[in-house]
Amino acid sequence: MHPDLTLRIAGESGEGVITIGETLCQIAAREGLHIVTFRTFPAEIKGGACMIQVRLSEKNISYHGERVDFLVCLNQEALGENLPDLKDHGVLLCEAECDLPEELLGRTVYKVPFDRIATREIGSRISKNIVVLGTLSHILSLPKRQIEGFITEKFARKGKAVLDHNLDALQRGFDFAERNLGKKDPYKFPKGNEQKMLLMTGNQAIALGATASGMRYFFGYPITPASEIMEWLAVHLPKLGGIVLQTEDEISAICSVAGASWAGGRSMTSTSGPGLSLMSETIGLLSMAEIPAVIVDSQRGGPSTGMPTKTEQSDLFLALYGSHGDTTRVVMAPTSVPDCFRVTALAFDLAEKYQLPVIVLVDQALSARLETVEPRLVKRTPSASRLTAKLREDAPFTRYQLSESGVSPAALPGTVGGEHMVTGMEHDEKGNFACDEEMHTAMTVKRFRKLSAIEGDPLTHELCSYFGDKEAEIGIISWGSSAGPVEEAVSIAKNLGIPVQAIIPKILNPLPHQELKAFLGKVKRVIVPELNFVGQLASLLRSTYRIPTISLTKVKGVPLEPTEIVKKIVETAETLNVRSMKHYGRAG
Repeated sequence: MHPDLTLRIAGESGEGVITIGETLCQIAAREGLHIVTFRTFPAEIKGGACMIQVRLSEKNISYHGERVDFLVCLNQEALGENLPDLKDHGVLLCEAECDLPEELLGRTVYKVPFDRIATREIGSRISKNIVVLGTLSHILSLPKRQIEGFITEKFARKGKAVLDHNLDALQRGFDFAERNLGKKDPYKFPKGNEQKMLLMTGNQAIALGATASGMRYFFGYPITPASEIMEWLAVHLPKLGGIVLQTEDEISAICSVAGASWAGGRSMTSTSGPGLSLMSETIGLLSMAEIPAVIVDSQRGGPSTGMPTKTEQSDLFLALYGSHGDTTRVVMAPTSVPDCFRVTALAFDLAEKYQLPVIVLVDQALSARLETVEPRLVKRTPSASRLTAKLREDAPFTRYQLSESGVSPAALPGTVGGEHMVTGMEHDEKGNFACDEEMHTAMTVKRFRKLSAIEGDPLTHELCSYFGDKEAEIGIISWGSSAGPVEEAVSIAKNLGIPVQAIIPKILNPLPHQELKAFLGKVKRVIVPELNFVGQLASLLRSTYRIPTISLTKVKGVPLEPTEIVKKIVETAETLNVRSMKHYGRAG
């Protein structure tokens, strides 16, 4: 039995490909296994190739896997597109009518007439994916009762006839495999510890983290790949007395967030790159008026409409600088699904404490990623709140009082004695319009003091992930969902005899200078892998620390692969004459 199994299901959109993968994930989570997935699907409403890759493990994992152990292809196109990613001794399960290429030598092949079983024996082609599940149940020794239980939960509300239909499809797939497919491969479903895990996507974890932090007002406009956040909140937030409103566009969404937050409510919106672009003016207003807000940006391939269903990390510059003038904002980037919960919850604490907008950057791969989460993760309450004014009858209220931390006491609308002007215009301490150079300078300094205070705030401690050899001369700095491939690459490099260390900052503005300076002081070369063309994080690091970087970029709409990073590590090691390398030629 393998303690780690990477399985991919590929086919046409509408064939139930994603349902197969999600069902396997549900079963694995109930068995106590660790799961990381990656899925890709077409931008068309109907048709187009899609796939889901599921990595199951008995131990913690951070990446969905590179080449696959077990490949399921539901048609010829899926076979041609995905076969190159099957390991040399992997397993192929495919539709019986598929033509097999010669390069399958050394691999185990199972052919099953999924279409015929579904169409002729069951009378419904849409049952094809359940037939596949039944077949997998036999081949991989899946817990069949778990699958039956999951199917019952999924279809019982549709009536007994529909439920029986799907249970029949499951059994027919199992029976065909039992009668016709002798077990010819070593792979089985990994054995879990039977401690049930929560299973959620990155988008769901963001929504849950926001809710746990006390957020009760959400305004948004549907956009791929962030829509699931609003969809989850629309179901669950009203149960907690919250409000979800689908606005007419992204501009009205962010303006609604500003209004609800000014009135004292924890508020947020979610969008993707095109929507964040439209929000840029109001982000400036939030900064100038010192109003808390959380904005989630699930990045996709750009620019413009770009590739709505493909992943990219190309909105960093937009998040850092996207607003006219000197606009203060915090930018954060979770690295995993559990991180999506933690970082989003922390974003609200920082927004409220420092009275400014916080942008949380994820990407399509992380938004759609299914991953197991420890149940204890969701037990969280707000730990920071907005500073409120102690009003005095003998002194006027100074909403924008100049302070050492840059944070001024606030008063909610309607508070007696707390009347003040709120405007996007530059203002004095009372909020009155002021355009003289001294006041503008003083207020700009005040607003940017917040970033210095955030850098030293205990709330932002431990916002960096580290892995690798602390004495290594080769360093890697990356961000967001690229952390998983980096962690795997560092492990592979270690096996090759190349010591590498890595740091993944989860806050990108303000940068964690103390941690990054200490890291940069130990390494001689810095590799920066990221999913954009120009190397946005690499550029930020060069301009901030005046250091050379080795940029590794990718814009194919899919995540980085560990081998791509390892190749760059090997090239870098050669320039340093690292002598401890083993199997150097093979690594190249």
